[in-house]
Amino acid sequence: MMARLYLARNLLRDDGVIFISIDDNEAANLKVLCDEVFGANNFLGNIAWESKTKSQNTKTSYNKLQPKVEYIWLYKKNTCN
Repeated sequence: MMARLYLARNLLRDDGVIFISIDDNEAANLKVLCDEVFGANNFLGNIAWESKTKSQNTKTSYNKLQPKVEYIWLYKKNTCN
């Protein structure tokens, strides 16, 4: 994932921003990687959105915690903007 993030950063214009969508399983890891690639001071915020509106009532999932939220991390390329 790191190589793709560096490539994405290099493809951005100097005043560019990137929105990266991720589920709850890897959100914390992505934040660490993005802070390294883009710089923690270039973090603009995150958006949490409800990706599922209904619980799954299947035989294997009825008694498990069912995450319904996914995240979008927002970074800018440069701090000078």
